[in-house]
Amino acid sequence: MSKKLSTHYSDDNKGYAEVYYDFREELAYIKYFDNNNKVFYTEEFPNNSIRYVEDAAENWALGIKKLEENNILLNE
Repeated sequence: MSKKLSTHYSDDNKGYAEVYYDFREELAYIKYFDNNNKVFYTEEFPNNSIRYVEDAAENWALGIKKLEENNILLNE
């Protein structure tokens, strides 16, 4: 069972990020959404604190954190 903890909106209209915690798996993760409310990336954070994950979502919303998957930049 997962619970949404927070939502972070991008300052430059890239969409928003939602922070979740899965109590069964004891795992925090972020779902990234575009401006059309479609998930374009999910990032898991095993063994990290919720504060760490919250900071990661906030940093993405501020444009500090870039998303990469297999060396392909996802948000630019």
